[in-house]
Parts: sequence; structure tokens; C-alpha cells
Amino acid sequence: MEYRLDKVSSTAVSVSVDCTAEEVGKAFDKAAKAIGKGMTLPGFRKDKVPAHVIKSRFASRVAADATELLADANLLLILKKENVRPLSPSQYRGTPAEEGKPFSFTAGFDVLPDIDLPDLSTLSVVVGDPKPTEDVLNAMLDQALRRLAQYVDVTDRKPQDNDLLTANVRGSIDGKALPGMTADNFRLQLLPVKPGAKTPEMDPIVRALNVGEEGRGTMICPDNYPDPTLRGREVLLEVKLLRIQQEVLPPVNDENAKLLGFKSSDELQQEVWQQAFTANLRQMQRDGKHTLMEEQLAKLDFPLPESLVQRFYREHQRDAVRYLKSQHADEATIKETLEHMEAESMEFARKKAKGHTFLLALADREGIVVTGKEAEAAVRAMTKGTGQNYDDIRKTVWETGMISSMQERMIADRALDHLYASARKIMAEAPALRPFSEIKQG
Repeated sequence: MEYRLDKVSSTAVSVSVDCTAEEVGKAFDKAAKAIGKGMTLPGFRKDKVPAHVIKSRFASRVAADATELLADANLLLILKKENVRPLSPSQYRGTPAEEGKPFSFTAGFDVLPDIDLPDLSTLSVVVGDPKPTEDVLNAMLDQALRRLAQYVDVTDRKPQDNDLLTANVRGSIDGKALPGMTADNFRLQLLPVKPGAKTPEMDPIVRALNVGEEGRGTMICPDNYPDPTLRGREVLLEVKLLRIQQEVLPPVNDENAKLLGFKSSDELQQEVWQQAFTANLRQMQRDGKHTLMEEQLAKLDFPLPESLVQRFYREHQRDAVRYLKSQHADEATIKETLEHMEAESMEFARKKAKGHTFLLALADREGIVVTGKEAEAAVRAMTKGTGQNYDDIRKTVWETGMISSMQERMIADRALDHLYASARKIMAEAPALRPFSEIKQG
């Protein structure tokens, strides 16, 4: 076998491979043997079907398998020898191999560009204090008590803070209903609006209605709405209030704590504090990682592997389709929205590809890897609790090449964890807090 490796660009390489007739013959023999394993044909015992019979009766399949063997085995050797790690599956170009004849093929790969990676020992990031505030603790405690809450139907007044409402909602622009803003039997809870905070658009409408009444109002289509041509436009909201329920939360005491599975109200409050602290800590870490990534990427400019850009572009469009279908959008609306989103999807894809490329390059420098067993465990975790058959999912993941993408994403995640762990943490100033026991009493 002879080959030539050419650098097509800073993010792509091409490999040309020439195999001898002898190498091709061995590949055909190996393919025929694999196909014949366990096979039973009339006139032959199981596993005893001669190779020439397999080659004759299953010629196209043997040729396809032999071609795959030649390509996979030789490319693996070449990439290992040249220390090239492809980012995308090989793009095989060429006709199938023929037994007894030399075989040549080419394959293309995307690869990581050269990136001026930072010295991790010089990095720092400002993080918040994970200790929960009184508002957060009270909200989480209310959420725990909500399992014991009672809801009383109200018909003699308009909605008030903490009421649970049921309504039919229709959001439209120029008479056309908007997916995601139109729903029957929509349920929402009216939460108190904090001083200085923005009032939810539907609050003024529903607060003015009695059960059975209809009301109208407007809102501005949000910046994260799927169709970018509708963002910032005025949406007509038509609401019919169907039901008002008053939420009655029980007091915090030992008796109610025991109903929730705790020994005492102190233990309940301690668990709430711990959960709030853990949630804040995770959010602090997410924010810190995001800040570090944004700071590093702002300093860098490098070419992006096209396969990554296209992958994230397809994902962005696929997520939009999934959301629109969940909101019962028709096919014409979905098609129109995707066309409007095309430029935005590409911008999203390029930004995502830049971060992903940076993390993969960092992982490569720092020696961060994900083993086959770890990827296998991730596939198994995907099926846990879903009722899906693990073997079926595993087969799909491997046959479609998804396993390579999974390993790649796992490596990027570990690189991000490593980036954050290496940075010096600077704690932002935190407000003084009173003990939780003094915050809320039953």
C-alpha cells in the first residue's frame, strides 16, 4: 500500500491510497469469510460454504465489504502514522474494488486548525456566592409545600397574586396565529411582581377578567422567537379566563414536614437550603465557564472546520422544527420559518463551531481523552429509564457514526471543565444573610 497525504487547507486534509492486487485479494477473502460465517446453503454444511461460492452468489456484497475493509484499515494506519485526528467521517470517493486488480481511492477529512491556546495558569474568573438568598429559599420552600397545597375554586373576584389560572390564549400577528403563543387550557400561576421587575405581558389582561370573560392586550414578540422576521413586532393577545384557583399553602411545622418525608421542619428547611445552595453552585459554575469561553474566543480568530459548522447548522434547524411541531405548527409555517431562520442558523452554527473547535484543540494539548468504554457507558445511560432497548440504540449509534460525535462532545465537555478548574476563582461581594431559621416561620 502506498499513499499521499495533502493538506487541502488549514482545516482539511486529503489522502490518496493505492492498494496492490494482492492486498485487494486478501480483503475479498476476508469479506467472503465474514459473510459465510454461520451461513448454511443447500449442499454445504454450516460454516463450510467455500469462499468462491460466497463470492459468486453474493458478489456485490463481498465487493462492498472488501472495499470498506481496504478503506478503513488503510486509513486507520495512515492517520496513526501521520498523527492526524479527523473531525469528520471519511468522504470516500471512488468505485468499488475488483478482485485481482489494484485499487485506488481518496478520502477527505476535516482537522483541527492551529490555535494560539492560552496558558491556563494565567486565567481567572469572577464568580458569585452560591449561598442562597431569602427570596430563593422562600420560593423553594413554597415549592416543597406545594405538594400539600389545597386549591379552592374562586368565582366572585378577579385573579390575585399566587392564584392558579386556566385560560385559552391566542397570540396573532396580522390575523395569523403564532405557534408557541396559542394554546387551549393554558395554566399559569400569577406570581407577585418584584419592584423594578418587568410585569409579564399577560398579567394585566388576566388580572382584569372574571371567570368566563374575554380580554385583549398586546405584547412585543420576544427576541428568542424562532421566526426572526416576527421578533420585535406587536402581537395581539386574546385571552378567555376559564378558571381561578386560590392556592392555600400549609404552614411550616413538624407535622407537615413529616408528611413530606422529613423528621422535622428543621430537617425540611435544611434540605431546601442544601438544594438551593447546590443549584446556585451549578449555576455559578455554568456562568463561570461561559464567561471564560467568551473571553478566550473574543481574543482568537481561526478558520472553522466546515463539517462542524454544517453539523451545528443542521442541529439548530432540527431543534426549530421539533419546537414548532410541539406547538402544532403546520408544514407551511415550519418551512417558512426555517427559510427566515437560515442566516441566524448559520451564525449560531459558526459560533458553536468556534467554541467546539477551541475546546477540542485544548483537549488535544492537555491530553484529554474519552475511552470507548466511557462512550459505551454514555450510550447505556441514554437508554436508562426510557424503556428503549439498549442493544437497538447501541447498534444505531455505531452504524450511523453517532458514537464519534458523542465521544467528541464528551471530550469538549471535559476540556471545558478543565478550563474552569484551572482558572483562579475571584469571589464577588455577597450580601449579608440571616440564618434560614429566621426567614420563614410556620
